[in-house]
Parts: sequence; structure tokens; C-alpha cells
Amino acid sequence: MRFFLYICIISLTACHNISSNSFKLEGFIEGADSSKNITLYYPIKENNEFREITDTAKIINGKFVFEGNIEDLTAAELAFDNSHVSISVRIYLEPTTMKLHINRTQPYTYKLSGTKVEKENMELRKDLEPDAKIYYERLECMDDLLKQINLNVESNNISVLDSLINLLQYTKEQISTAGLKMNKTRLDFIFRHNIYRIAPDLLYLITKSEFPSIDTIQCIYNNLPKQSQISLMGNIALKQMEDFLVESKKDLPIEDTLLGHSAPDFIRKDFSERTIRLSDFKNKSYVLLDFWASWCAPCLREIPKIKDLHHKYSKKGLAVISISSDNDKISWLNAIKNHQLESWSQVLNVEKKADSTLNINNIFSIYNVEMIPYFTLIDKQGKIIARWDYLGEEQLNEIDKILNVSTLTIE
Repeated sequence: MRFFLYICIISLTACHNISSNSFKLEGFIEGADSSKNITLYYPIKENNEFREITDTAKIINGKFVFEGNIEDLTAAELAFDNSHVSISVRIYLEPTTMKLHINRTQPYTYKLSGTKVEKENMELRKDLEPDAKIYYERLECMDDLLKQINLNVESNNISVLDSLINLLQYTKEQISTAGLKMNKTRLDFIFRHNIYRIAPDLLYLITKSEFPSIDTIQCIYNNLPKQSQISLMGNIALKQMEDFLVESKKDLPIEDTLLGHSAPDFIRKDFSERTIRLSDFKNKSYVLLDFWASWCAPCLREIPKIKDLHHKYSKKGLAVISISSDNDKISWLNAIKNHQLESWSQVLNVEKKADSTLNINNIFSIYNVEMIPYFTLIDKQGKIIARWDYLGEEQLNEIDKILNVSTLTIE
């Protein structure tokens, strides 16, 4: 169970006839604690390839500032954390100075100044606001439920835990419903305003969901003005459609396409600063990849099974590598200590780079992991032989059979 949950609130900026490609975003976030981080994500194009920039700033007395270089109207996400749920406000950057005011508890009511095309965005936000309000309220509820779940995991209160997890699932469904309604609103908005500069990015957002059909999306894209199609956001929307078509033509679902293929290699520093390279295990042992996070209650419920597997097979040819999606390194390290997970390799999904760019070797991404917990079993030849979203009796028996056969073969 992993949450990549966003409120996509759209804003636009204009060039103001500035020839420079630099931008400055001055912001104030009402209700945020000082010294907390706020992060700006936006794409750039280099050598005909897209790369995502990740820039992080400190919130000081509610204020933050971002500066960077872009060449065209650029969609970005401004992300800040609740306790367990990340909130992302979608804005549009141009080479100019912008001022943004956000209320942490009601981000959909933000105000942006310094732009020429905010009028377009105000029309969209008015249409989105009813469902955006519900969407965010459900996120707040989810954040509270995750807090309660973690407390009950620590106290091993199973009956209460099951009720909370059921309520969490219902809340996720409400969020999904609100998100679908918002996408329908965006689609209708594009039909009415396909000449608007925000239209290509709205199409990109819609394409990331399962609504509507790819044929409809292609038709809408083909009817956009040529200037919109060749813009940065138009190019990104086109690439998203092309990627979708490639995946839709595959016989296997996305999560199964890696089966039988070589496991993508990766290298990380583990919790003790020891270098872990997946390819080092080739021809030596089987590897079980455990995708998890410190805040994920279902992940924590799988820990006793992983401990049993490690205890039973660590000397018979099984290595375990746990890969966490945690953004907060301290929370991750505390979870390793509190749940006594030091016996096997523990690494982070993404390591921060000194130049603030996003590490392209995102392990969750290269293994097509979209929710947690998730498990991938790799044989001694480095091939992926099994993938599961939980470790039930059937999965444990399969591991037992594979490992015992391997042991017998060696002997």
C-alpha cells in the first residue's frame, strides 16, 4: 500500500516579455511549520530527452523561494508533506517572477500573482473546486488513519487495526472517485477551451489515468493548435500517449512484463553505509526484493514472514534486500531499529544527489512497483522468477520449494 496522492491545482505564468530564461517563485504557505522542506519538481529538455529537476527549499516563517532556468511554459509540482500524505500543488512556471500564497489546509484556494494567463486557470479552478475540496478532505482523513494504524501496529492491537485498514480502503475509494470526477472536469474543460495554453498539460494529467480511452485522448491532442502541440508541455503529453500505447500493446500486464527477464541492476548504500549492488549476488544466491515503507501498515505486517524466511534460508542461498520508498531518512532508520530489521540489507528507493536532480535509477520505477508491499524473487542467474503483492501461504510454499530444490541441487 503506497500513496502517491496529489491535488493538481493549476496555475499559469506569463513571460512579461522577459528574454532571460530564469524564473523566481516567491511563496508563502500559511499554517506550515518553520524549517520544514518544500520541494519543486519540474521537467527540462536536454539533448532531446526529458529530465526532472528536483529543488528543495526550507520554509522560514512561512516563506520560501525557488529560482531556476526554463525555456518555455512548464508544468511543475510544489510538494509539501503532511504527516504521512504528500500534498502536491500543480503550478505553471515561466521565465518571470511569481508570487504564490497557499493555505496548507486548503491548498485549492491558493492565490498566484505576476502572471498574464491566470484567467484561464481561475476558470478551471472554479470548476474543480467542489471535487478538489472533497479530495483534500479525504486526504486529511487518510493522514489521520495512517497515524492511528501505526500506533496500533506498535501495540499489536489486531482487531482495531483491521477496522482501521478497512476504513482506510474506503477512504482511498472516495479519493479515487473524486480524482475521476476531477479528470472528467478537466476533459470537459479542454473540449470547451482547447486553445488555452494549459490544455496540453491537462491532457497529460488525464492520460496518466485510465480515463478516457487512448483513442479519445489522441483525437483531442490532434485538435490542439499546432503551437500547443510543439510546446514543451505538448511534447510531454505526446510522449505520455506514446508510452501508454506501447504498454497497451503488451500481452502481459505491466507488473508481469519483467517475469523471466534479467533483473535490472542497482547500487545503493544501505543503512550502515555498506555498498549494495544487486549484480554482486549473481551466481551466488537467490534474492528477495521487499518493497516497503516505514509508514505502510500492511508492509509492517509482512515483517514477521520476512524474518522467518531470512532466518530459515539466509545460510541456504537466499539474500533479502528491503527497498523503502521513505523520503524521510530519519523515519526509515528509526523503523529499522524499532522493528529490528538490521539482519538483512536495507536501502532507500531514491538517493538524493548533490546537484538536487532526481536519481533516474529509481528502483520502484525500474521494477514497475506501483503499490506496497510488493515482492520480487530473483534466481541465481539474475532472472526474475516470481512477483507478489503479499506473502501468503501459497507464496511461502513456492519459496520453500524453490529454495529446497536449489539446496538439493548444490549438495
